[in-house]
Amino acid sequence: MAPPPAKVEFSVEVIGSDVYGQQFFESAQTLTVYPNGASILLANKLAPESEVIVRNPETNVETLASVIGHLRKDDSGQVYALAFLKPPRELWRAPIADGGQAKTLTLECSACHSISTVSLSGIELEMFETARELARACEKCKSSRMWRPTTREHSGPPQKPVEIQQAPAAAAANEPAKEERRKTRRMAMKASACIRYAGVEAVVTCEDVSKGGFRFVSRKEFPEGTRLDGSVPYTPFGNNIFLPACIVYCRKLPDGQFRHGVAYIKTSGSIGWDSLDIIR
Repeated sequence: MAPPPAKVEFSVEVIGSDVYGQQFFESAQTLTVYPNGASILLANKLAPESEVIVRNPETNVETLASVIGHLRKDDSGQVYALAFLKPPRELWRAPIADGGQAKTLTLECSACHSISTVSLSGIELEMFETARELARACEKCKSSRMWRPTTREHSGPPQKPVEIQQAPAAAAANEPAKEERRKTRRMAMKASACIRYAGVEAVVTCEDVSKGGFRFVSRKEFPEGTRLDGSVPYTPFGNNIFLPACIVYCRKLPDGQFRHGVAYIKTSGSIGWDSLDIIR
């Protein structure tokens, strides 16, 4: 089967925080797709280098992505270039073309004016050709900087394509745990959640989320087996959806707080998932 062209539309779900720090869940459309990322049309505005979850509702596969730049404004919203931090092979139902050969470019750091020769491909190349600049790590500045074309020469060998580095939390979330038993992949993402228990609502901060549940830290201990209703992402005064859930594990942390794993459950006549998404 021949790979489809880079310009292809897929329906996706995007979960994250917008430029104002508000959590959102949006059904969106890809405009171009590459093995290392995609351009997506969104109604929400995103901050550069922020992270979102991209989920394919047809395959139920999701991946963590980094916002590498704003491509353009569209009549229906904003088009962003997203780089997959760890692209899953099964995200799409068909092979994805690489979008052509990589291009070798000489770029200059906008802050310290260091020169670097890089090889760009896929979504990174589309971002650069649109904006004529690209955010990438600068070894001299020890931080992410904007890099732009330069006529100055660089004598060193071309570097590998720009790699988006996983945040420590994301990397830790992908490490296999000894008691890993969850059925859906969980992504590291800071988001607010609201839990209802015994007639009381509490807003907590999630460490990661997945289709089947989420994990949060709280000063209050919720024993394993506790039934509750959870909403994530949660926006105060927003149209939030609460799903029946269960605490599947509780661990006390050195600072006195408690880490909880929550799995959505399906009950008769309610919205939920087919089985517990147990994580340890």
